[in-house]
Amino acid sequence: MLHRPIVLGLLAISSAAPAQDPRLEWERSAAETKRICERVGRPKPPAGDRPTPAQARVLAGCSAEKLYYGQGVKPDYVKARQCAFLEAQDNKAEVFAGNTILMQLYANGLGVTRDPDLATAYACLVDGAPAEVEGRVAHLQSLKSKPDPSFDYCDDITSGLAMGYCQARDSDHAAVGRDARITALVATLPAAARSLYAPMKKSFDAFVDAHGDEVDQAGTARAAEVIAEQDKARDQFVRDLDRLASGRWPAASSADAQAADAALNASYRKALAYAANADNVGTIKPDYIRKTQRLWLVYRDAYLRFAAGVPGISRDAALARLTRLRTADLDRIANP
Repeated sequence: MLHRPIVLGLLAISSAAPAQDPRLEWERSAAETKRICERVGRPKPPAGDRPTPAQARVLAGCSAEKLYYGQGVKPDYVKARQCAFLEAQDNKAEVFAGNTILMQLYANGLGVTRDPDLATAYACLVDGAPAEVEGRVAHLQSLKSKPDPSFDYCDDITSGLAMGYCQARDSDHAAVGRDARITALVATLPAAARSLYAPMKKSFDAFVDAHGDEVDQAGTARAAEVIAEQDKARDQFVRDLDRLASGRWPAASSADAQAADAALNASYRKALAYAANADNVGTIKPDYIRKTQRLWLVYRDAYLRFAAGVPGISRDAALARLTRLRTADLDRIANP
């Protein structure tokens, strides 16, 4: 009886279909992508879709990415398309420009007549890892049977490099809304706090910039991970600014602040020890932590001066919260 499950398992394995050779699968996929790209040929957009000389002059120096995604402006797909043609003509190197934006416009039918084959023709010109190109071409061809498609360059990424591009794009887009929210919140603060906001924010930005070096950058997705960690800190900054402006800042006593400081010092020592350990194969080094900690102290003191201008927020409460947040950063380093 003890051997019966093992026998059945072996029988099941032996009767299963043989595993596909990954190399053969890759070769078939690459051949199919090549066949499709040859069939659709070079992009041949309708002549009326290209910008006129007068439109080109108005759009000089434009960004198709900003116009397409609405970064700081209202999305304008017609101008995004016209701008993308100009960028493609100038071989603009940015990922979210030229051919990429044209691919997305024709795939989704935004400001143009939807044309999956034309979108595919542009996809064949967009650089990327082989698996990304193959996945993107297949994805676009599948849209022929979908009446209301939703397609984006980042749908089919497989490489760490492309992850970084997409994370950066999303970060830029999120920054627009974040900055607008900050402006609205600061406007509600007392004049004493508003006058100290700019130097405090400058010290925060310096801290966040250095904090990127406290992310292990050994992997291919390092850029995406750094941006995500920095945006996490920026989002937390806005949430706390909202708490400050609305009077919902967490209460804390002098004893709480002292306990938080003691925990911070312990975590700081542990993080330094981890980074200095010979077994640490990551990129985080003790000097990176020391530099970031010095900048955090500058930011902390600037925030305490800033928060002092808001009635009802005690220094101990502000100190305890900021300290606990920094301790969490250091704990993440020491306990990856």
